[in-house]
Amino acid sequence: MKLKALKGFKDILPDEAALWQDVERVARQIFHRFGYREIRVPILENTGLFARSIGETTDIVEKEMYSFVDRNGKSLTMRPEGTASVLRAFIEHNLHAERPVQKLYTMGPMFRHERPQKGRLRQFHQMSVEALGADQPEIDAEIIAMASMLISELGLDVSLEINSLGCPKCRPNFNQALLDFLAQSKDSLCPDCERRRYKNPLRVLDCKNKNCQEHYVNAPSILDHLCPECAAHFQTVELCLNALDIKYKVNSFMVRGLDYYTRTTFELLTNDLGAQGAVGAGGR
Repeated sequence: MKLKALKGFKDILPDEAALWQDVERVARQIFHRFGYREIRVPILENTGLFARSIGETTDIVEKEMYSFVDRNGKSLTMRPEGTASVLRAFIEHNLHAERPVQKLYTMGPMFRHERPQKGRLRQFHQMSVEALGADQPEIDAEIIAMASMLISELGLDVSLEINSLGCPKCRPNFNQALLDFLAQSKDSLCPDCERRRYKNPLRVLDCKNKNCQEHYVNAPSILDHLCPECAAHFQTVELCLNALDIKYKVNSFMVRGLDYYTRTTFELLTNDLGAQGAVGAGGR
């Protein structure tokens, strides 16, 4: 039997590892410049941590997590993303007692069982930052600016898209408008969207089915349903980005693949990775 790496997993050989070290060095310099400190979290967590925080109707939880039952009967999962683990550590170790705002970053491998393709592997590496305890819109703009600075210093050509997902106060009105839209065209929905429109209507906008994507171009915009507080928050984020001369496009259909986001979301996109063009993303 020929020994080779598993499908979707990749060796990082010495010549390439030097490039990774350069990227990580530049990232750490920028993160430290903005006051972020490193935290290192485990690769394995209780499955419930991700199911509750990411959302049970997301593609990640429904289809992509590497989960197994250990010898003690516990369901464990190899982390598919970093935020849930950082928040778990933040709560478990009472980090909120140290300072009113905690700025943290982490780097490491993540795992999702999805179809390997250009720019996407089943073990992929992610660096992420978390600003915990800050509710001002300026911190959203700061994180976007920090991401843009990192991308710029690495010499990548990307475009920035932003959106607001509202809050628990204004989201129900949008969900109802979206439900009304979906009811008129339920025969055009894929099986996943047909099921999700009852459990979590917002999730349908993240569908990867080409027919669904084309159909949702005519869906209602969440920006038309923001409460005054969320509208003001998003306006301030835009004002800050304009003041920093950061170019962006508003994409009212960008919802991200995880349920924990509220208000600001963003993606940094490139045309150099095929269909998987996001090299950076996040939000509140």
